[in-house]
Amino acid sequence: MQFSTYTMRIFHLLPLAAVCALASCISEEPMNTECDIEQVMVHLDDPSGMFYHDYDTLQTVSSTEDSIRFLVRSYARPGKMPLSLRVTDRAVPYLVAEDGSETPHRNGALVDFSGGKSVKVRVVSEDRHWSRLYSISMVNDVPSEGDMLLDFNNYALDASGKYYVWTVTDKNALNGLFGASDPTWKNGNPGYRLSASSAKPMDYPSVPVVGGGPDGSACLKLETKSTGAFGNMVNMRMAAGSMFVGEFDVANALKDALKATRFGRPFKHKPVRFSCWLKFEAGESPYQDRQGKPVEGVVDEPDAYIVVYRNQDEEGHEVQLDGNDVLTSPHIVGVARLPHHYKNPDATLPYNGGGDLESGDPIHGVTGEWREYVMDVQYHKEVDPEILANNGYSMVIGFACSWQGAYFRGSLGTRMYVDNVRVVCEK
Repeated sequence: MQFSTYTMRIFHLLPLAAVCALASCISEEPMNTECDIEQVMVHLDDPSGMFYHDYDTLQTVSSTEDSIRFLVRSYARPGKMPLSLRVTDRAVPYLVAEDGSETPHRNGALVDFSGGKSVKVRVVSEDRHWSRLYSISMVNDVPSEGDMLLDFNNYALDASGKYYVWTVTDKNALNGLFGASDPTWKNGNPGYRLSASSAKPMDYPSVPVVGGGPDGSACLKLETKSTGAFGNMVNMRMAAGSMFVGEFDVANALKDALKATRFGRPFKHKPVRFSCWLKFEAGESPYQDRQGKPVEGVVDEPDAYIVVYRNQDEEGHEVQLDGNDVLTSPHIVGVARLPHHYKNPDATLPYNGGGDLESGDPIHGVTGEWREYVMDVQYHKEVDPEILANNGYSMVIGFACSWQGAYFRGSLGTRMYVDNVRVVCEK
């Protein structure tokens, strides 16, 4: 390594040990090993002819995602479009041709999506020792009849073999709420892996139970688990089993768990009734607050709900609810939820430590025996049919075994079992 005359003069004035330390500090940093796509954007002069919203031309890509799908209108016929990628620092993206040959991709270059083609992109890290293959495609929206029946029979281990993921099979769900972007339920299992990397798949908070459902089929089990020494260190002492429609950004789970949990997907129908089969067992350990201290006289409770909300604000910006406002956002137009009440009736969500949100006398009525629970969707704002037809509303379906689990409050060992979720829509 060569140094300037000015630097050498500084070295002359320093003790030998300090010179060695300074030389070490200004040595070349190691090359980056990351090779992820962080954002994808296509450019059109008039996006409205192909996309429902202008912001649909941009997608932020989760660190666990390698299949990127843009939802386009049912009649749209995608062709060649300028494609831009934001990749991790100093990584290089390559377009992969059908014959396997690769060419560096320049942002804004035309890429052919015609005929349902899936564009392959390989991102290579700066040190060239690591790479990751992505597929990018345009998927036409398919009409849905609305009503959905969702079971939990279709599950498999994720690509790492660490935890289970569930895929929906209901035709209306695939053509409506789940289909184009991602046909899988989301939960906190990827986050739990950060605290319990050696856990077996059946030790995670969200797991399948073979033959455990009310009709003898597989069902879903959600359990509140300890996150051990790691959880204590980051003040996240428990992980409540959950399942929801949306996205979980595991890369930001430790930084801001509530914001990393993003709820809802666009839906063209107005739900009027929500039902599900549930059974529930409160944990035998004392209910605890976020600091791990017991809270006397409080019984853990489950949660099940759907939320309908306007997914665009008055200025045309995209709105997606997260753990901070999934039940409190001013964009919400309708909710169906298991009933709860508080010791302090003036307390509000989200919990900020200033009020007692729990009750020693739960009223949800869920017991250790299977039972179907039916909830009507209560609307406090009108749903605009034209906005609805253009993907202007999103719907959330959510379950949690500890209803305050998002705030790391609950009883370890609390379990809820879920099966046969049904959504009935207005005809």
